[in-house]
Amino acid sequence: MEAQPSLPPPKTDATKSRPAGISDAFIICAFLIIAISLVFSWEANYDNPPEEEDFDEIWDPPDAYQDALEEHQNKIRAYEGIYSLFSSVGVVMLVGGLFYKTVNDSNHLPDWVRVAMMIGALYFMIRLFTTDLSLMDQLELIALVNS
Repeated sequence: MEAQPSLPPPKTDATKSRPAGISDAFIICAFLIIAISLVFSWEANYDNPPEEEDFDEIWDPPDAYQDALEEHQNKIRAYEGIYSLFSSVGVVMLVGGLFYKTVNDSNHLPDWVRVAMMIGALYFMIRLFTTDLSLMDQLELIALVNS
C-alpha cells in the first residue's frame, strides 16, 4: 500500500488569530499610566502635613517643625510633578495607540467604523495638542490637510 499524501493544514486569517496588537498594548499601557498618575494625585491631595505637637519634645521645636514642613511640601510637589508627567505621557500614549489602531489594526472593521474611529482619533489629537480651536477651525484644518 502506498502512503497517501497528507493534506496541508487549512489557512487561517492571521489578523483574526492574534490576541492583541501593538496598538492594544499602547492603549492598555496608557490607561495604566493614567491610573498610576491618579494615585500620585490622590497622595498629593490627601497626605497630611506634620503636626506641631509632635515636635514639642525636641530640643529646637520650631526649626525641626519647619524642616519637617518643608520636607512635606517638597514631597507634595514631587507627587504633583509625577502626576503631571504621568498623566501627560499617558494621554499622549492613548492618542498614539488610538491613531495606530485606526490606521493599521482596523482592517477587519467596516469602512464606516474606521472613518468614525479616524475622526475621533484626529479630534482627540487636535484637542490635545492645540488650544482654543473651535470645531469649525478643526474642520478647516482637516480640509487643508486633505487638499
